[in-house]
Amino acid sequence: MTDSVSEKTGKSFFISLIILIAASILVVILGFLSFQSQKEYIKNSAKHQLTAIADLKVSEINNWQKERTGDASVIYFNRAFASNVSQYLDDPYSVTAKENILSLLTAIEKAYRYKNLLLLDRNRKVVLSLHKYDKAFSQNHSALIDEATQKKEIIFGDFHKDKEAGEVHLSIAIPVIISKSNNKTVIGCVMMIIDPHLHLYPMIKSWPVPSSSGETLLVHREGDDVVYLNVLRHLKNMPMEIKRSINESEMPAVMAVLGQRGVVEGTDYRHKKVLAAIQPVPGSPWFLVSKIDEDEVFAPVVTRFWVTLFFVVIIIATLGLIFAYIRRHQQANLSRRKLELEERERSLYARSLIEASLDPLVTINTGGKIMDVNKSTESVTGLSRDELIGSDFSSLFTEPKKAEEGYKLAFMDGIVRDYPLAIRNVAGQITEVLYNAAVYKDNSGAVQGVFAAARDVTELKRVQRELKAAHDDLEERVKYRTIELQKANEALEMEIRERKEVENLIILRTRLLEMTNKELESFSYSVSHDLRAPLRAIDGYSRMILRDHADTLSSETKRRFELIRSNTHVMGKLIDDLLSFSRLGRMEINMSRLDMEGLINDVWKELQIINPGGNYALIIKDIPESRGDRTLIKQVYSNLLSNAVKYTKFKNKAYIEAGGYTGGNENIYYIKDNGVGFDMSYYDKLFGVFQRLHSADDYEGTGVGLAIVQRIIQRHGGRVWAEGKVDDGATFYFSLQREE
Repeated sequence: MTDSVSEKTGKSFFISLIILIAASILVVILGFLSFQSQKEYIKNSAKHQLTAIADLKVSEINNWQKERTGDASVIYFNRAFASNVSQYLDDPYSVTAKENILSLLTAIEKAYRYKNLLLLDRNRKVVLSLHKYDKAFSQNHSALIDEATQKKEIIFGDFHKDKEAGEVHLSIAIPVIISKSNNKTVIGCVMMIIDPHLHLYPMIKSWPVPSSSGETLLVHREGDDVVYLNVLRHLKNMPMEIKRSINESEMPAVMAVLGQRGVVEGTDYRHKKVLAAIQPVPGSPWFLVSKIDEDEVFAPVVTRFWVTLFFVVIIIATLGLIFAYIRRHQQANLSRRKLELEERERSLYARSLIEASLDPLVTINTGGKIMDVNKSTESVTGLSRDELIGSDFSSLFTEPKKAEEGYKLAFMDGIVRDYPLAIRNVAGQITEVLYNAAVYKDNSGAVQGVFAAARDVTELKRVQRELKAAHDDLEERVKYRTIELQKANEALEMEIRERKEVENLIILRTRLLEMTNKELESFSYSVSHDLRAPLRAIDGYSRMILRDHADTLSSETKRRFELIRSNTHVMGKLIDDLLSFSRLGRMEINMSRLDMEGLINDVWKELQIINPGGNYALIIKDIPESRGDRTLIKQVYSNLLSNAVKYTKFKNKAYIEAGGYTGGNENIYYIKDNGVGFDMSYYDKLFGVFQRLHSADDYEGTGVGLAIVQRIIQRHGGRVWAEGKVDDGATFYFSLQREE
């Protein structure tokens, strides 16, 4: 019987264990599926972002190409320039023609910062150049020159690397055409040499969102190789120096030149796994690759993985506690049933074994009188065996009537199991017992009496109460842990919803930024070409009228023409300053250590060349070094020192002081002069675009210089302010962050 109970309990335990393992596996599978879903979502978001960045970069390159082509159109459609070129080629000693040609080429070079401009004749021979050029220039660019001459169109060339200097540049070939009787004759060619380091490479290198590995590549194919046209972010190199074989098909750059488009997965030149968006650059042999490391893309999902793992462990642990509770309950039931079986077996013992029993044992006749007892009964009642035999069985208990019903029930049913009673000792002590009773018969089968055995359950009751208390406590803990888990799940769901909202907001802001950038680029293009071309035409024709009709014009007419030219120059300067101001917001800052005193000396030397013979004295006091973009900070000093020179020009002895000091976590620099100063009540207009506090007739300028200073310093994380008094000079301050 005992073995049967143990076998059933073992089966129950095995089934419970299987359920626990199955539930744990299910939780792990659900956690894994949740993790994979989050990983796929982040991957798709990264693909959308890369596609948007690639679209933005291709659009920027296209706009840049259009701007350069627009610059070339100034020469291509300029009939006066073609006439001067024809005159100069026919008569190389024509000073006027040469000056007019160089004047236009120099203006274009300075306005758009070209590396060099050259004029070639029909035989591809260089006849004029603004700067030195490679001796093999004509031979290296012969194909480009021939294509422009044959098509009579502006041709944009590919990247070219000089063999001697090792420098990379781009070229634009512009045919110079003379039209006679509807016949167009190419008499020469102008070559515009572009330094991609000035605008194109910084534009490609910039990344619109914070990223530790994001990179944009520009590549093209040369034979069986892919050539990287720009400087790589993670590798020291020069443009067009790094090449890869097209057999390395896992590289996004190779996929690009082989015709693949869209978002791909592969390994880059560092052999790191990346996600990349591939797009061709229209109208060119170039391909653009925007890529980011997969490690960076999936960094957020790692954190979510540990959070998911944490909750999976909590759930499995909770299931384990429930399983332990069930197992413990089964063990308690097993113990109780074993006790019952033992009591049943003891009831079958012969009288000779009664005294060996530790439980109180009695035999009762049909009249309810005690016929026999053992030592345990004497101990629990405090009465001797002689006193007990013949006494009423019911009188030993706290509830005599219940005891009487119990032994009568035994006579009626033949047996009674675990009948609860409480024996009262003669000293008043109460012992809780469970009685098991069964009838016994003689050889004829007649019932002679009842054999009853009492089990002291005082300790068992105490254990049961403790087990119940432990059970209640465990249920309370499970309930509490379940509530905690529900709250944690709700918090996780809330976090997921919030992150989705943030991601949607980022996508929206990215789209708005793209639209704003496109509008700004369109505006810049319109200003730089739609406004410049009329201004140049006004200035050019005014100069030609003054030159060709100087003898026939009155002095007043000449003065008016000079006034027209002066105003066009002012308008051109306004456009230049406005474009410079707008481009500052998109320029990438290249941080380096700055020798501030050296910067001031360089700017001052340039100002002395521009303003020779001026009565100016510059005093440079102690000035700390700092970190920043050298070109931009030099522009700050150039604008501030130029203002100091300008507003002290009517002083008998101009005094200008430059210095700096350290304050807190920043370095503070200043430019002080003893010029005309300004009224502090108009301070709020001081750094505004086109805001002037002095007459333009007395002090030239466009009113953009201080606005540019403020924009540059704000890009560096600093601040700008000023102090001044009317006719008592002014001091302009700016700050830069100190190195930690």
